[in-house]
Formats: sequence, structure tokens, C-alpha cells
Amino acid sequence: MEDLLKKGNVNTIKRASDLLMSVTVCAETHKAKIMGQSFTASEELRQMAQEREPLWVFDVDRSFEVLNCHEYNRRFSSLDPTLEEIIRVITMGGGPAELSNFNESGCKHVQPCESEASRAIGVVSSNPISLVNMFMDVDEWSRIFSNIVSKAQNLGVLLKGQQGNPDGVLQVMVADFQVPSPLVKSREMCFARSCRQLDFDTWVVADVSLENIFPNPTVKCQRRPSGCLIQALQEGLSMVTWVEHNAVCNKLVHTMFVKPVFAFSAKRWISSLERQCDRIATLTKPGLGASAKSLLNLAERMVRGFNANICSNQENAWRPLPIAGAQDILIKTSLNIDHPGIPCGVSVTIATSLHLHVQQNDVFDFLRCEQNRNKWDILSYGLAIRDIIRISSARNSTDCVSVALVEPTENRRAVAYLHESFCDSTGYYVVYAPIDISAMDHIMEGKNSENVSILGSGFAVLPGKSDRESILTIGFQIMDEELTRPEYLPPQSVLTAHRLMKETISLIKTAVIS
Repeated sequence: MEDLLKKGNVNTIKRASDLLMSVTVCAETHKAKIMGQSFTASEELRQMAQEREPLWVFDVDRSFEVLNCHEYNRRFSSLDPTLEEIIRVITMGGGPAELSNFNESGCKHVQPCESEASRAIGVVSSNPISLVNMFMDVDEWSRIFSNIVSKAQNLGVLLKGQQGNPDGVLQVMVADFQVPSPLVKSREMCFARSCRQLDFDTWVVADVSLENIFPNPTVKCQRRPSGCLIQALQEGLSMVTWVEHNAVCNKLVHTMFVKPVFAFSAKRWISSLERQCDRIATLTKPGLGASAKSLLNLAERMVRGFNANICSNQENAWRPLPIAGAQDILIKTSLNIDHPGIPCGVSVTIATSLHLHVQQNDVFDFLRCEQNRNKWDILSYGLAIRDIIRISSARNSTDCVSVALVEPTENRRAVAYLHESFCDSTGYYVVYAPIDISAMDHIMEGKNSENVSILGSGFAVLPGKSDRESILTIGFQIMDEELTRPEYLPPQSVLTAHRLMKETISLIKTAVIS
């Protein structure tokens, strides 16, 4: 399995390298095609963002707008989807054997594709130009949406704006989009992103897949015209209309999960953007103390690390725990030598997702309450806990950063825990990390937290197949001082990890069900 995982990493790197070479070396060859396709996508996105029924229909069960596919095909599809697929197969060199995969009704047996399309509107605490710059900066974009984007890379800028103006910028990117669970594979996509100013107060940022220009038979998901329309409101506010439209092929999802349209909906992007813009506005508020600012920055770094480590992509070399009956508990190791902000040495990450017959909100409310830590945390079980500080969002009180202190005992020193809880319309998150008391004193004095080492563990609570069910993802990151090589995991470490996960699951089930 390790050889396969290494091979997957090599393939991913080679894929990115090939695309980078195609964009840079053959830019003039493909530039006109990419420009034309991007402009068409931008115009389609503009229309989809501005129109109402019959193109969009509000889904009461999902609480967001979904696309009327029949109306969409009538308005925007120039070719029948089956004909487009046949053309794609022929273009990629497919022969009669592949064409025979189409049945009499015109559907293909291999890699069936489903359309996932939704729209959501929100008001964010930022002006349009700041949002546009945020979306066109791949590092900033992936940081803002760390709960959705597990990794991203800018492969090349084909068109630049003038004198720092992002209007007209066109770039090619690759990104992985994730669900907070190691059991759900992330979606890898290659796409062009363009930015266009429609008028003084309105911008459109549009993505569209480039698989028809850079064919890749391993890609299971394509990005149809997606992105956002940004309109200025009063000073410092913008209305953002987000359209998310993907064609997903060969959808292999673990049986406990609902259809991923919930996980990759426009509403999830909007709620994440609102939360992050609120955080930025809070950090730039004149009256915010230095200690609160330092604490919020540390919490953001903790959450980003948790999000990156909990997902399932080519870079996360997950292995099933080599214990009978524990195949859904996954483990991985990593070595840090000089990465700032992360403890040096070998860390062990263990994660799983499990089904609970408890409502999503109830599980989240239990886990986000620091006073309940002594009911599920093995190291804090039965001990006294005291709140030290709490910073809540004005938009949503459950979006909160806090510090709790587990009081000392005769056999144990006091331990401070940094917590952050939030939701993104699909999932509810509780992320935490133990902080050394001296480091916490350093932060509370208002000093910089960039050099404070932190490893985030925590939970993501996802919707189940009914309102009375939920899916709980648990992820632990632990430093193992006895390990010196990340590729070797001794039996004792495996047993310790298994015991930690099983006992935590048992304690949570007992508490939330009762």
C-alpha cells in the first residue's frame, strides 16, 4: 500500500508538472482557446448569478437554490451531453472498445457523470476589490477556504491586469476540494480562473475546467462555469452571489455519507467566506487588544493545520490501522524538521468517521462546550475545567475562540486548551490543541504567536441520511517522542492509537446518547 501511495504522489506531481509545462511552453498554442473558454464561462456565470426562476429552484429540504437542469441545458448547452462525451472519448484517442461502453439509451457504463449545481447569496464584511484580490491570490484563497480547499497551486498567469488592477487577469490553477473526513476522497481539478469588472461596483470571478484542452482520463470531476458575482453595497460591505457547478464522474463515496452535493454546495462557500471576512474585520478593529489578536491568529493556524491533515488526498498517506475490525480507522505519520509553528519530530495522526443516531446540532453543542471536555477526553476525564477567555462572532455565537484550563491535580500539571468552534452550513467543527502554560502566558501578554508550536485535533460533525442522524469525524494529532522514522510505526504505537480512538468514541457515544 505504501508503494501505491508513493506512486500516487508521483503521479500528482507529474500531472502538475506536465500542466505547468503545457501552460508555459505552449502558452501561445493554447492561450486563445483558454481565453475564449474563460470568457464564455464568465458570461455564463454572470447570467446564472443574475437570473431567477425557472433557471433556479429553491430546495426546501436543502435550504438553498438548485439548478433546473432542463432549463440550463436549453439555455446553455450547445451539444447533447452524450454527444459531448463521445467527442471527448474520440479526442482522447478512444477506440471502438470505449465507445461500446455507451448503452442503447446513450448512457456510458464507465464513469457516469452527475451534475451538482447550487446557488447562494450572502453579505460579507469586505469591499469588492479586496475580495477579488483574495480570490486571485491562490495562497490567500486556499487559506480563506481551508475547510474546503485542501491544496492549491497556480500553474501560470496567461493575462495580467494593468498597474495592479485585477480586471482581465487570467490564470490556470489546480486544486483539491475536500470533505472533512479521511474516508472521502478529495476532488482534484484543473481550471482557468478569470476576473472581469462589469461596471464600477460589480465584478465576476469565474472558474472553468480545462480538461478538453489538457485531457486527463484520471480526473473524476470537472468544474463547469462556477464562481461568484460581487456587488458593492454600503462602504465596507459586498453582496456575493456564489454559483457552484460541477460534473462528477465515477462517484465513489463511503456508504455512510449522503450525496456530496451538500458538501460542495454554494451555501458552504458563502458561509465560509462570511465567517472569514468577519474574522478579518475583527482583527483590523481598532479596539481589539493585542492578546486577542494573537490568540485569533494562533487559532486560525491551528484550524488550517487540522483541515489539511484530516482530509483524504494524495499527499495524506493514510493507512488502515493494522488491527482486525479497525479498517475505518486510518493512521499516518509525518516528520517535521524545520517547519515553523509545528513541533519538531515525528507526529502521528489518527482519524475516522462514524455514524451516530443523534442530531447534528446536539453532537456539536456537546463537543463545543469546554465544560464537557472531562466527559470525553481521556486525559481530562473527571477533572475540573475553568474558562479563561472567550471571543465570539457577532454574526454567529457558535463561531467562537476560547481558552479553557484543566485544573492541576497531585499527579498532573495544569493544561490550557485553545478551542475554536464554527460551522460552514454543511459541517460543524470543533478544533482544539493543548498549549503550554508559559506559551499561553506569552500570548495573553499580547506577544506574537507565530513561533508557538501547535498541532490541532478535533471533530467535524456532518449531516446524516436523516435529520435525526449525523456523521462524526474524529482526528487526533500527537507527537510521538519515541519515533525517529516516520515510515516505521511500532506495534505499541498502533495499539496506543487504537485505544485512544476507541475509548474516545465510547465516551462520546455514552454522553451524547444519554
